[in-house]
Amino acid sequence: MERKQLTYVILLVVVVVGVLWFRHYFSPAEVVRRQLFETVAAFENQKILGVMSKISRTYTDEWGGSYESLGGQIHSVIDTYDELRLDHDIRAVEVGDDEVRINLSFVVSGSYEGSPGSILGTRLDPCRATLLWVKEQPGWRLKETEELDIPEYRDELERRRER
Repeated sequence: MERKQLTYVILLVVVVVGVLWFRHYFSPAEVVRRQLFETVAAFENQKILGVMSKISRTYTDEWGGSYESLGGQIHSVIDTYDELRLDHDIRAVEVGDDEVRINLSFVVSGSYEGSPGSILGTRLDPCRATLLWVKEQPGWRLKETEELDIPEYRDELERRRER
């Protein structure tokens, strides 16, 4: 009889661990985190459609950006540079009703005509952003860049924000 009880206890523990893992894996924060990683991978592999599939068609930002203008900027970087790399560090994740905010720092690097270097930010002075992701059909998409600090464009971003 003890063996049967031990089997039930082990089975119960496995079920509880499985449910907790499943709950964590499918939480909005983890789903959006995976979406962000897929977006970064698509960017580094220079797959513009892979990046744009993660952005809402209603994307906006306070600098006058839209889905189309963001796509143009991403296309320009992908077209200009080779060996793209986007190193990022997620600082905070906030979950709300059908929305997730990710605060991160990042550095974009690549090579131009065979010479490697930083494109945006550096290790000592990285770019920073707060990204708003919302749940849409068929899934989570980047809806808005709420905050953005790019060292190379601080003055220009501030001028655009004041308009």
